Amino acid sequence: MPHGEDLALLIPISAFVVIGWIVHIVVDGNRRKERIKTFTEFYSRLIDRMSTPKEFGDFLQTPGGQRFLETLTVERGHPIERVLRAIQAGLVLLLLGMGCIAGGTQAAWDDRAGLRVIGMIFMSLGVGFLLSATASFSITKSLGLLKRPAILDPHDFGSGPLA
Repeated sequence: MPHGEDLALLIPISAFVVIGWIVHIVVDGNRRKERIKTFTEFYSRLIDRMSTPKEFGDFLQTPGGQRFLETLTVERGHPIERVLRAIQAGLVLLLLGMGCIAGGTQAAWDDRAGLRVIGMIFMSLGVGFLLSATASFSITKSLGLLKRPAILDPHDFGSGPLA
C-alpha cells in the first residue's frame, strides 16, 4: 500500500498524464477533422467534374479511379502501421517500467515498493502491447493483408531509386 509520500508523487504524475492524453485526443481529433474536410472538398470537386454516370464509371476503371475508391475510407491505415504503433507503445511502456524499477533501487527504503509496483504495471502494459502487436502481425500476415498499398506501388514513381 503506498504511503503518503508515494501518493504525493503519484498525483502530479497522474495529472500530467491525464492532461497530456486530453491534449493528444483534442489535437488528433482536430487533425482528423481537417483531413476529412480536405478529402471531402477534393472528392466533391472531382465528382462534380463528372458530367455523366458513364464518365464516372470509366474513371473508376482506371488505376487512378481504383486509388480513389481505396482512399474513400480516410481512417483506414495500412495494417503494418497499426502493428508498428503497438510495438512503439510497448517498447516505451516496457522501458518506462524498467526505469521505475531501476529508480526504485536508488530511492529511499520507504519509496521502493511504490516505484516497483508502478514499474511492474508499466512493464505489464508494455509486454501486453508487444504481445498484441505480435498477434496482430501474425493474423494480418495469415489473412494476406500485408501487401504493399497501391498508393506506394513502385511503378508509379517511374525509374527513380524507389522503382
